[in-house]
Amino acid sequence: MKLKALIVDDEHSGRVSLKILLNKEFFFLFDKIVTVASLAEAMEAVEGENFNICFLDVELGNKSGFELLPHLTSQTKVIFVTAYSEYAIKAIREKAFDYLLKPINPAELKSSIRRYEKDLLSKDATKYLLIKEHGFTVPIHLDEIHYIEAKGPYSKIYLVNNTEYTTAKTLKTITGVVGIDFVRIHKSYTINKNMIKSFKKDSIITITNICLPVSRVGAKVLSQYF
Repeated sequence: MKLKALIVDDEHSGRVSLKILLNKEFFFLFDKIVTVASLAEAMEAVEGENFNICFLDVELGNKSGFELLPHLTSQTKVIFVTAYSEYAIKAIREKAFDYLLKPINPAELKSSIRRYEKDLLSKDATKYLLIKEHGFTVPIHLDEIHYIEAKGPYSKIYLVNNTEYTTAKTLKTITGVVGIDFVRIHKSYTINKNMIKSFKKDSIITITNICLPVSRVGAKVLSQYF
């Protein structure tokens, strides 16, 4: 499985040097590496994208990298990358995956990524979305999910076999669970990438010829995949 990484650093040299290191040492691991220079750009990036790893600077101009944490899904591992050691205890309390000091030591970066790989491989390779229905737990294989629609505090899950489920989970919560094969194309829709037949800037056609709307942010996300 290829991974997606987000680099958040207000210094151009920091963003570029880290991306170069990742592309050099882990070209086989990362499918996509997004770099942003501010907290605002980071929040926009995570709005329509689920990242496996976020390399996060602490001091972002007059903002703090810690402000981004509530906007990340539970599936995103945060590796703080900063020139300041005094934030380490707070990072640990916030359950950061790792804390690297600038300038980045390639060996320490490699150790951190290897540890992430081991953590990933230790999990069950077969992925299911578990929902509750009539008191029973229903395991839904991710490959069977066509798309997911927001219904206020609920979400409606549409399967390729035309089965539908409604669950008391928000679309943001489910999108964070289903993983990198799913794309948030709109505030109301997340779609399985394998179910996309065609798309344009404001809409998408699924393999069963269903038309779904695409937001401005969703269009940016799609353009990065296709």
